[in-house]
Amino acid sequence: MSEDPEFAVLIASVGERRIAVYQELRRAVSWSLWGASRALAELPLELPSTWQFPEARRLVAALRAAGATAGLRCGWCARAVDPEVPADPGPCREQTGFYGDPCRASA
Repeated sequence: MSEDPEFAVLIASVGERRIAVYQELRRAVSWSLWGASRALAELPLELPSTWQFPEARRLVAALRAAGATAGLRCGWCARAVDPEVPADPGPCREQTGFYGDPCRASA
């Protein structure tokens, strides 16, 4: 088991190139184009899988390149993380992990 947090990918909007976004989702979570279109009918959407930061960052970059508005959320403390900006190495402000401990994503 990894000591690093996993990150959820959030999609706020799809943009003009819907099929390109569907194709990225197909690669990431094995959805069919039909499944992706059904899931994206209700936005915002949190993808059903989580990833380590490098993989999540690549997925967000691919979704953004396809025209989606996408971001990351830390799986430990639920804070939004901009994948283009290094995470603050200090502790999360007033955010705790699942068991009430400080978020290890910032440790």
